Amino acid sequence: MIKYHKEPFVLKQFKIEVTHRCNLICIHCSSDAKPSKSIELDESDCTRILQEAASLGAKEMAFSGGEPVLWRPIFDCIRKAKDLNLKVNIYTTGNYNDVQAVMECFKKMKVDSVILSLFGSKKEIHERITRKNGSYHNTLKAIELSKSAGLNTELHFVPLRNNYSDLGNIIVFSKELGINVISILRFVPQGRGQLIRDSLLTRYQNIELRMLIEKGRMDGLKIRTGSPYNFLMINDKPECRAAIDRLIIGPDMKFYPCDAFKHIEGVALTGKSNYSNLREFSLTECWEKSPYLLAIRNYLTTEFPDKCKSCKELERCLSGCLAQKVIENGTLEKAPDPMCMLQN
Repeated sequence: MIKYHKEPFVLKQFKIEVTHRCNLICIHCSSDAKPSKSIELDESDCTRILQEAASLGAKEMAFSGGEPVLWRPIFDCIRKAKDLNLKVNIYTTGNYNDVQAVMECFKKMKVDSVILSLFGSKKEIHERITRKNGSYHNTLKAIELSKSAGLNTELHFVPLRNNYSDLGNIIVFSKELGINVISILRFVPQGRGQLIRDSLLTRYQNIELRMLIEKGRMDGLKIRTGSPYNFLMINDKPECRAAIDRLIIGPDMKFYPCDAFKHIEGVALTGKSNYSNLREFSLTECWEKSPYLLAIRNYLTTEFPDKCKSCKELERCLSGCLAQKVIENGTLEKAPDPMCMLQN
């Protein structure tokens, strides 16, 4: 039986992209991050967001980017987040100076996890995606230093047409590195990703990917796929919690229901622009009154599209990823996932 989300909608997790500056230029980057990007969050704004989120009941947050370590106030804000009893996760490339000192600071500040992205088990695969010579070596070194500092270290992997088949090798390699958790992130054709839409996996490639994930799990590795991969029908508890209990905040103070919505303006979906950013309104006001968030919640708490209601596999996929549907269709219309395994 389908169980819909119900009120109250309490913010539990949030991510802050503090900067879009990054030493890598990954071909798929949804934030279009690169070394020359100057847009960054003010420390005072970050502090306010942390305090308001904690007062709303949030328990876990993440600092991301770009590369958050390149943002000058990062350590002060980690300290503030920990003072608010928030669980703190760091998404980092590991491609910057003094990595060992950074990891030791993370350990001292009791950062809860450090997440790095590895796009291939070999240099040529990884650097074809990062477009940065030396990034493969730097990433492996950062993984090693994070592990040696005693930090909970995890990996991210984004399957594209030119690297998805390497997942089996990534899994073996991860075990050798002492990594126990890999998150598989679905490619989103936004930011720079919109320039490589032909990197979206085909139906057959998604079937291959599913087999690689299932084999990795059977081999004892914890492989997270999350709600964007509900269409693969391999999640134990398929659901989407965008705007239900989580939020993404950008360095421009705009917010989004989840990472995959980062280039979708709420006004384009609802026709309303009020309560659309945290520069003019408080986090509490936006969380409770934003037409954008309210529209997403309405979608996730009402019946599925006609094409899905009669499907015997609905409980396993819940109609797929909402953000991917919006990117494909341009509206919040009820529709199956663009990658639906049963209709494509």
